Amino acid sequence: MISHAEVEKLLGIEAAGPSVLSLYLSVPMDPDARRGLPARAGELFALAARDGNGTGPIQVRQEDRQLVRRLLEQHGRDWLGHTVAIFGSAQPHLAETIPLPSQLPERAVLATRPHVRPLLVAIQRHPVYLIAVIDQQHAWLLRVAGERIDTVGRSDMAGPAADSVRSWVRSQGFGGWYGLEPHRVHERIIQLARHHYHDTAAIIEQAAHANGSRLLVVGGHEQTTPQFLATLPKAMREQVAGSFIADPHTLTPAKVQALADPVIGNWVDAHEQRLVSQFWQEPPSQLIAMGLEPCLTAVNQHAVALLMVPVGGLVPGFCCTQCGVLSSTGDGCPDGPTAARAVPDLIEEMVVKTLNDGGEVAAVHNPPAEVAARLRFPAAGPT
Repeated sequence: MISHAEVEKLLGIEAAGPSVLSLYLSVPMDPDARRGLPARAGELFALAARDGNGTGPIQVRQEDRQLVRRLLEQHGRDWLGHTVAIFGSAQPHLAETIPLPSQLPERAVLATRPHVRPLLVAIQRHPVYLIAVIDQQHAWLLRVAGERIDTVGRSDMAGPAADSVRSWVRSQGFGGWYGLEPHRVHERIIQLARHHYHDTAAIIEQAAHANGSRLLVVGGHEQTTPQFLATLPKAMREQVAGSFIADPHTLTPAKVQALADPVIGNWVDAHEQRLVSQFWQEPPSQLIAMGLEPCLTAVNQHAVALLMVPVGGLVPGFCCTQCGVLSSTGDGCPDGPTAARAVPDLIEEMVVKTLNDGGEVAAVHNPPAEVAARLRFPAAGPT
């Protein structure tokens, strides 16, 4: 799974001119459709060759075309049903592929550095998360990153406590004195289970800190899952994306991930909808920017706390080679229009600048006013 560290590494690659190819290509499952991939790549190359700012045509190098064809022939079967990112450049030398965990919009971009915005979308829509599968005696903690799932911890009730639980399970039919004895045993089992749940919560907290995973999915029996959730501290409950019901004794890692992935997908969609809804409900304020030009002003002044951008599409623009100011026309910089360098995607430049300033970025399907931002402080007029 692609990580922020890998994105930062790609952003460190810089060419003198627009010679770095970034290709995002969807690899279909159907063999007949896969045979048309080189032609589809050629169509995307033709679109990328249109500069978009009127400064002259640029072409995908023949070496990069051959690289793409060779990689598709060698590895196409490994990428079935996924979007693959292919990066190629002669100077600096670059030949890298990154399969992404789902389908993303196709595009080819020629620029001075790799085009990473779709990678950031993939990280957002497929976050690293933890899964806790739990019953009254055992807990199994797993970490999911893309299509990889690893066991990162276990919690097992042992000794007299576990013997008490097993004894209670075997003797549920024991009536006692008007049912009082089973009631006492049952209450004792609940207390022991709570200790087990608290121990499991401590393991989850340690794993979350060690693995940088903020989201948690909980799975288990219909009775034990809500019991465990009720014992979690408030801060940890806020990290729970959802839960699923299953018998822990029948689960394999693959089955666990198959049950948890839709839970995470629903959480991501709901989180996106909440963000958009919050922006629409915001009263007019100097701390809210709506539209490309107001957001450009805020980004240039390092004022953005949260930038909301579309998932797809490219917006050509300009970046000053002297001071780094971004603009849609090339004439908004005090260093003059001759210092402006055309960039194929102004949205990506805004995203990278916001992240470098310590702000957050959210890619959504229908952002307010196409681009929107929540600011740390009011942006004072156009730059």
